[in-house]
Parts: sequence; structure tokens; C-alpha cells
Amino acid sequence: MKGSTAVGQNGIVIIAVLWICALIMWFAIQIGAETRLEGEEQALLVRKSQALHLAVGGCFEALARMGQPLPLRTSDAGEDNWQPDGKPHLVNYGTGQALVIVEREDLKVNVNVAREAQIKAVLEKAGIEPDASDRLAGLVVDFIDKDDIPTLHGAEASFYRKLGLPYEPFNGPLTRIEQMLLIPGITRRLFFGEERLRQKLETEEALDIMGFSIPSKDSLFQMFTVYGRNTRLQDQEPEAESRTAARVWAPGGLYRILSCGRAYSGFPAVTLCLVVQFTPDTETGYKILYRKVL
Repeated sequence: MKGSTAVGQNGIVIIAVLWICALIMWFAIQIGAETRLEGEEQALLVRKSQALHLAVGGCFEALARMGQPLPLRTSDAGEDNWQPDGKPHLVNYGTGQALVIVEREDLKVNVNVAREAQIKAVLEKAGIEPDASDRLAGLVVDFIDKDDIPTLHGAEASFYRKLGLPYEPFNGPLTRIEQMLLIPGITRRLFFGEERLRQKLETEEALDIMGFSIPSKDSLFQMFTVYGRNTRLQDQEPEAESRTAARVWAPGGLYRILSCGRAYSGFPAVTLCLVVQFTPDTETGYKILYRKVL
């Protein structure tokens, strides 16, 4: 009897030890998983920080090249000569790359001064169906205009209250283009768009550039602005005599710089946008009007 009792007690002890070992193993697995996730999160933050600094470096590359004259020969129009013509430029650094695009800001459509039909044309180019673009164009106009009378397709303050939004239309001009995201129907996907830029650049070697995330050319962010007086889409190629003037640096001109940085160690890529005025008579040579990490 005593022997069976001892055996039973030994069995209980073994089971208890096994349970304790299982608990220890479970805790070890949990701690290991949390440590791995924390390590991956830290590595992601490091890569993101690197990408941001690379994007900043790309912006400075563009700022340093403001005011360059047009190359006299086609062979001189390489990576050393940048013009605000929308062409991508690849800059290599020790820890990664920056892809930089510079273009005229005042050729984009100023949403503050464009008429409803002109805003609708931009929305349709962004891929919105005609009926939906009518409605959305009306909302954009009523968000900006000074009165409280809704347009045929628009809406004023009561519509925003029905939606439960904590704000009403500005009834005044936008000061930053991303304020369009406050307008119902304008989503981040529609506003920014995104294209994985695959562009073959002629550098020392032909490179296929992949993995740079930039706003799509047909996104609202790329087609609209709050600067200048232009109200029409630049659909047509400029005439030969004005083509050169539209793509060179001009004192007092407004320019948009998009710089996307990507570390060699991996994703994510980070894109920085600047709107600058070229002021060659000042000490810096430029004035930054807008900056945004996308």
C-alpha cells in the first residue's frame, strides 16, 4: 500500500515538473517572439530614418542645381545638369539612393482659383467617373467659396453636420494642398495615388529602378496646387517656342521637388516634397514655401 502511494506521489511530482517545464518553454517562446518583433520594429525604424535622410539629401541635390543653364549640347544633358522638366534623377549614396524629380509648380491647377468645370476636368483625369466628378467638383467649390449657398452638385455646412464631421467648409482658400483631404469623397488613395516607379535611367550603367514610391502623375496631389494662377490642365505639349521656357529655371519661379529615399538595407522608401521659389538674388538662392513627408 505504501509502495503504491509513493508511486502515485512520484507520478504527481513528474506531472507537476512537466507542467512547469511546459510553462517555462511557453514563456521562453513568448519572450523570444516579442524580442524578435521588437528587433524587427527597431530595424524598420532604422531603415525608415535612413530613407528619410536619403530623401533630404536628394532635395539638397536639387536645390544645389537650381539655376543651371540649359546644356549647349545634347551630350551635356546628363545627371550633372538638372532642369525642372519632370525627368527623374538617381542619386547614389553610401547607404542608399534617392530618386529626385523637379517640375514647375505654377503649371499645376490652382484649386483656389479654378472654376468648377476646370476642377471637374482634373477629377476625371484622376480616373473619377463623370457623374461622380460632378458631385465631387461641387463639394470642392463649396468647401472653398465664400458663400453658404450650395452649388447644384455641392453642399455646405449642414451636410458636414449630417455626416458627423467636427468641421465645416473653410469658405476660404486652402493654404496647403493636403487640406483637400477634409472634403468628403477625397480619400488618401485618390489624393496621393501611388506608383511604383520603374524607370530606366541612363547613368554610368543602365539601371532598372524599382521600389521607389511616389505620388502618381494623375493623382490630385500632383495635378492640384495652391500656388500660381493656372486653372487649366497642361494636357498639350507646349509649342516649340515656349517649350524651352517652360522647362528652365526662372528667377521668382515656383518649383516642386519630389525626392524618394530608399536604403540599401531594405524597405520602406520615404518621399519628401518641397515647393520652393527660385530667388537667385538672395543668400540661399531659394525660399521654401512648403514641405511634406508623404
